[in-house]
Amino acid sequence: MDRGFLPVADILKLSTLTDGPGIGDVLCSIDDIENGEAKELSFRSRNELYDIFIQKHDGNIYAYVNVCPHAGTPLNMEEGRFMEKSGKYLMCHTHGALFQLDDGLCVAGPCNGARLQAVAIKVEKSLILVA
Repeated sequence: MDRGFLPVADILKLSTLTDGPGIGDVLCSIDDIENGEAKELSFRSRNELYDIFIQKHDGNIYAYVNVCPHAGTPLNMEEGRFMEKSGKYLMCHTHGALFQLDDGLCVAGPCNGARLQAVAIKVEKSLILVA
């Protein structure tokens, strides 16, 4: 059922972008990100710009494309801040939609049931790498 959401793939593989980082390339160190905060990165592939963020929460690392599936706007208004006040959900600061950290599922807001687009990463020796 089309609810008017922007189409997104299940997972973005940065290594498939023209001129993007390759598999195994370092995105950042885990120590570069404070717990509860995120690091934002941008990649250009021909005429397309891909904005992603890597969120650190309770020792876990999550990576998503920084686009709300409802409005197509970035989730955050402040650099590195994607969580709502309780620290349990990612939040779109445009419309207040809430997303689960582990799978990007929207559980409240105008895009309820849609998902954020995940980014393929892996963690090795405290480094976050392109998967």
